[in-house]
Amino acid sequence: MSSREIVSNWLADRVSGATLDDDGIAGLEADDGNIIMLEVPENAQNCHISSPAMALPENEPVAGLFAALELNRYGRPLGGCWLAWDPDIEMLMLCFNLYIPTSDIVAFNNTLDNFAAALKLVQSSFNEEQLIEIRTGSAAHFELA
Repeated sequence: MSSREIVSNWLADRVSGATLDDDGIAGLEADDGNIIMLEVPENAQNCHISSPAMALPENEPVAGLFAALELNRYGRPLGGCWLAWDPDIEMLMLCFNLYIPTSDIVAFNNTLDNFAAALKLVQSSFNEEQLIEIRTGSAAHFELA
């Protein structure tokens, strides 16, 4: 069975009728309305999971980038997910790769649940009011309140 077939079976088990399309892509709507994209390239062993997380704060784009880097540090507190910039939609994307050969339906469902929780964490962390600028000497860094 191919990786695409495996993930399609897992999807159908989670959401009746859900499956990867011919390009190996599916979108799932989370309870909070966020769209979680899944992609399994042909002959791949990874399921790429991603979702638009946040636009950078208009007033503090540099602070937003530094905050994203802080969240990426060691994969904490994002549970192994990471943030990446998507220049096409000008947003930070939350990303994760699930290694299919060592996963099963339980791991798949747990991964999606944990991904959705990490997405909520990112979105709540990026309220403009929470970005506080701290200056030390001539260097500047930013941290989440």
